[in-house]
Amino acid sequence: MSEAKKRINFNVCGMSFKPFVVFFIVTLVAAYGGFLPQAVIKIGDDQVTGTSFIATIAVLMAVGGIFFWLGNTIPILNNYLGGACLLPLIGASFLNFVGLIPADVVNGVKIFMKGGFQDLYIALLLVGSVLVMDRKVLLGATARYLPTILGTQACAIGLSLLAGVLTGYGAVEGFFDIAAPCMSGGSAGAMTTLPALYSSLSGQDMTVNAGKYLCYASIANVLAVVLAALLDGFTKKFFPQTNGSGQILRKGAQDDLGGKKLAATTPDYKALGGGIFVSLVIYIGGNILGSLPGLSIIPGLAWMIIICIVIKSTGIMSEELQQNTVYAMNFALKALLPMLIAGIGINSLQFDTISSFFTPSAFIVIFVAVLGSYIGAMVVGQIFGLYGYEAGITAGLCCCNIGGSGDIAVLTAANRMNLLAFSSISTRIGGALMVIWVGLLYPLLH
Repeated sequence: MSEAKKRINFNVCGMSFKPFVVFFIVTLVAAYGGFLPQAVIKIGDDQVTGTSFIATIAVLMAVGGIFFWLGNTIPILNNYLGGACLLPLIGASFLNFVGLIPADVVNGVKIFMKGGFQDLYIALLLVGSVLVMDRKVLLGATARYLPTILGTQACAIGLSLLAGVLTGYGAVEGFFDIAAPCMSGGSAGAMTTLPALYSSLSGQDMTVNAGKYLCYASIANVLAVVLAALLDGFTKKFFPQTNGSGQILRKGAQDDLGGKKLAATTPDYKALGGGIFVSLVIYIGGNILGSLPGLSIIPGLAWMIIICIVIKSTGIMSEELQQNTVYAMNFALKALLPMLIAGIGINSLQFDTISSFFTPSAFIVIFVAVLGSYIGAMVVGQIFGLYGYEAGITAGLCCCNIGGSGDIAVLTAANRMNLLAFSSISTRIGGALMVIWVGLLYPLLH
């Protein structure tokens, strides 16, 4: 066996190649042979016939799983272009575009996605992503790192509005279509959280833009990696006082933002189920607050994040329950993400419109927003006792990429992998803050 073959580790849906092929063939035969169980759902005045949830989930797991594995395996595409998320989205959309997905499966996916699966994923992801952080880390971030994240977002928002005006893309569009998705906490925020938030704020179905937002976030990810590599040498040569050579805290800044990490998984399925329940109830609680008079200026998703921050900061919830939500988050990321992306590709992304996303004006706005995020973090971080370059790549560039894999790519390019904890704060808390920004600014700018 060649070295290339040895390096390829086929693992789709937790299976090696041979058993997966058997299950995949059964799924294909059922889908194309018309053997999948169906359900009839009434949407408005129309009756829609589609595959049942069981059949839909099986197809999405198979299709999404393959594309997700390919996106994680193909060089360059995996590390720099967000292939694990981008390929299932575009691949599933393409299969639908060329008619390779049966009509009843397409309808089943639409029913499944609009029936709340996307909201389930959002609840598990957002609750767990805040509660996974150590309380000491969260409090330390609030004291010193949070102002830096706020600075980077304020700068990126302002420059994206300006770039939108100067390029003709539109100031409002420059922020809500580009800057916000690029800084929404990774690919999941761009694909799910923001479209859901925009839908609730506008009263219109904005999930159709999920593909566009992910494409823009992927471009921002590449730019963030390139800037991280270039700006290291640039700052060392021209602004050496801003480059800590891997140290983020300047002399006199004694905060220790370290802390223990919660376990990622568990063999206790009752704990996993409890984490799912807690996450869903917090999601419901956020929606309740977002519906009350006087509080509705902040949408339910933002209230959900605020609830999580209060829980983590005050310690009013037991560590065991918080730990359970982390299990639920990782279950969503590991088991549900591939099928979610494939579902979005089939339901929301029109393949023939993808080329319209890549316009010169859109690229300029993305570049300005990414550069602005670095500048904002560098300036504010330096003021608050951080080295400007290290603050710029962690609070800035790691705040506008595709999430965890984007953080790793940025820090690898910068040779600063020791700062991964800080980039995780940026991705999680920064994404949560961007949701709040959007909730506050959307009613004012529309």
